[in-house]
Amino acid sequence: MATPEHTPKMTPLDNLTVFLYRTGLTIAAVTALLYSIERIIGVQILGVFYLPVFAAGIALASADVHLYDPKFRWFFPVVSWIAFVILAFAYALKETTPFAALADILAQISLGFFYVSAGIFAIKESLCFRIIGLPLVPLFLCCSILSSLFGFSTAEPYFLLPAAFLLTWLCLAKWRMPLHFDIGDKSRYGF
Repeated sequence: MATPEHTPKMTPLDNLTVFLYRTGLTIAAVTALLYSIERIIGVQILGVFYLPVFAAGIALASADVHLYDPKFRWFFPVVSWIAFVILAFAYALKETTPFAALADILAQISLGFFYVSAGIFAIKESLCFRIIGLPLVPLFLCCSILSSLFGFSTAEPYFLLPAAFLLTWLCLAKWRMPLHFDIGDKSRYGF
């Protein structure tokens, strides 16, 4: 997180991780935006590739997030790993006929964990950016996944669309600022 009065000396690794963090967020945001539009207009754009591409974006951002407090830094990748483990079980069960319905539920639960990560990113970034509605992203994502899990799948894209729009807006704001703003004062990282 940026400290306005401090400009850190950026290493090539710092530049790479900030670039990867922003790229991961952008992949997730644009993927969610395309998927919600796809579901609303009824024209397939991503289809079955939504979950894996969204998951890859969130995982990339989770692996490269910069946080000062080491007590919270571990949380981002752990939530993504839990989501990937659940997703692996979902894909393994998808091929077995008696468990196909369970596989779909596990895939939705996995997506829910990825949405938790996206929501946490939105909260984290709302401390840096004054984007109206950004703190509501976790609520929109929660409503989206719950509507899907409880059989109201027609409502899902209408909750996902504002969250995806806000995340995309956030990504545009992040790409406009210098890379060192994501790093801030390295002495505060608690190593």
